[in-house]
Amino acid sequence: MNSKSTYFYHAFLSILFAAVMVSCGGETPQSSAPSYPVMKKPATAKKSDIPSEVKSLLAKSTCLGCHKVDKKLIGPSYQDIAARGYSEEEIVALIKQPVPENWPDYPPMAPITWVADEDLATIATWITSLEVDEQE
Repeated sequence: MNSKSTYFYHAFLSILFAAVMVSCGGETPQSSAPSYPVMKKPATAKKSDIPSEVKSLLAKSTCLGCHKVDKKLIGPSYQDIAARGYSEEEIVALIKQPVPENWPDYPPMAPITWVADEDLATIATWITSLEVDEQE
């Protein structure tokens, strides 16, 4: 009787494992679209939406630890940065070599020197594209 229980236990585990494998993976892409990410701003995007390409760069670069789209965190929001009217080149330069005097109400930002210039340019392009509230 003990061996019979063990048999059913192993069979149950095998079926469970197969069900998990089928439900979690193995799908193939449905289209032949290019595999590289394309940055687009959806027409129905909320202010706090971040395009997936940019979000992955912000996460990988540790930016999301201190900045949010529309709320103050440790650093200013991306919308507050956009409201300053910096050019994309200025944003890239300020990420690489921050000027704490520009944001005296926040702790100084450490220079972000490990991120590729191309990635910084993508982030800067997104920041400058943000809609800014004109309430100030």
